[in-house]
Amino acid sequence: MASRFSDSEWQKIIQLFENSAEDFGLPKRRNKSVVMGTFNIRKLGEVGKRSSQSWQLLKDSIARFDLIAIQEIMDDLSGIEHLLKMLGEDYGMIVSDVTGVKPGSSGNAERLGYLFNWKRINRTALASDITYDRSEIVRNLYDNRSDFSDAWRKHTRRLGNWMEKSEQKKAEGKRPPSKPPIELPRFISFIRQPHYVSFRIPGTSGADPYELLVVNAHLLYGKNKREREWEFKALIEWLTVRAKQTKNLYHPNLLLLGDCNLDFDDEVTVMREDIDAFIKGLNKTILKSKKAATANFPLLTPHPKEGVLKTALRQKNTYDQIGLFVRDDRLPIPDDNANAGDDLDGYDYGVFNIANLIAQALHNKDIGELTKTQQKAIYKKAEFDISDHMPAWIRLTRPS
Repeated sequence: MASRFSDSEWQKIIQLFENSAEDFGLPKRRNKSVVMGTFNIRKLGEVGKRSSQSWQLLKDSIARFDLIAIQEIMDDLSGIEHLLKMLGEDYGMIVSDVTGVKPGSSGNAERLGYLFNWKRINRTALASDITYDRSEIVRNLYDNRSDFSDAWRKHTRRLGNWMEKSEQKKAEGKRPPSKPPIELPRFISFIRQPHYVSFRIPGTSGADPYELLVVNAHLLYGKNKREREWEFKALIEWLTVRAKQTKNLYHPNLLLLGDCNLDFDDEVTVMREDIDAFIKGLNKTILKSKKAATANFPLLTPHPKEGVLKTALRQKNTYDQIGLFVRDDRLPIPDDNANAGDDLDGYDYGVFNIANLIAQALHNKDIGELTKTQQKAIYKKAEFDISDHMPAWIRLTRPS
């Protein structure tokens, strides 16, 4: 079992959380607005694999959300069911079946799920996976058969080298190297099928509700950053085209809440700018119709008060994303990001910085001000007992 915070350390963390959680980006619950978010809770499964204090911190954090999309739920549902029980009867749960592996095969099988407050959010009728049609996959493989053929040959050579090294290490009594993954030349389909559910946010004083198709996604993570970007763009294009089909779309607005595994460390700001331009370009091309939705990914825009927001516990990447495709003119578009947080119950977005909470509780400093040794000790304990991601959120004024 991975090392954990001591009881005395947890006492300091929980006390600071109870007194000052908002100082670290956790949103307050307000009557005139709703908070929705996304949280990859690392390997959320068997209850005994987390400390009781970790479960309490997770529960108290999620209780601030009216709806939260959760990734990395294991096939064992006891963990998320434990959270649901802790949250109480005001909360409901929706989970997908396992994705990312064929049933009966070894691998990282995961579910995608939602926890939501029945009193503030209504679930409506639709629930589905997002998939690519078989004929589209076959056409892609055929049209690009030369590229795929080259990829198979390169992979065959890598497998041969791997087998030779594995035999050599085995003979030396050493651990064999990891089997090389297939590096695809183009996007084929999602590594895990995104899952979406329809929700309604009731209005007050007879106002029309917000109606949303909420998409939960856990996209590809791997060494090939091109493949990660292809999968993200494929999902965005799918949502963009679907958002344009106004006649048959079940609800008029789409909200993406997920771990998109976008790598935005300090050395790849160009990728951030490229994807930001790609999304904004959708508003001028596919979405240019007056009836089409407007795309807005606020976490790609530095927050006007908090600056660039990172969602990885290690403070390097914004893996997790929130994306809106909206037709309802009461919902925020990119121009509104500059005014986020101006009003208590107005539009806002952010990240609950768990790393800074822990660092301040234990050392009275933010995580970036600690020594490498101190940082490593926090990451080692928090990543396995809490998570290696931090929750991101968006606040919307309730329809009125």
